[in-house]
Amino acid sequence: MTDSDSEPSRLMTAEQVRSFIGGRILQAVDPDSGEVVATVTYGPDGACTVAFANGDTDEGSYGFVDHFYWTRYRRFRDGTENRFALEPLGTGRAQAWHDDGRRAFIQAVVDR
Repeated sequence: MTDSDSEPSRLMTAEQVRSFIGGRILQAVDPDSGEVVATVTYGPDGACTVAFANGDTDEGSYGFVDHFYWTRYRRFRDGTENRFALEPLGTGRAQAWHDDGRRAFIQAVVDR
């Protein structure tokens, strides 16, 4: 990719996204600094909990639509639903992309 802020053409399939996210614990990593900004627990029942690096927490829900996963938290991002596609970066790591093509955090599996 030549433009780090535009969605790539090599994205995970719907099945791959479900397998990567569903029922797992992931760290959200800033793609520029490499710092872990949050840890998200995606329960098998569609509930999720986020623990931010600053100690704040929030609860919400998640699900899947086509090759996207979506999240909605009580407070984070003002409670709005956000959709993301995933670009594989290697075993247990993927670059998340907002559905409008903006780069989001890297997702790193911590429970494998």
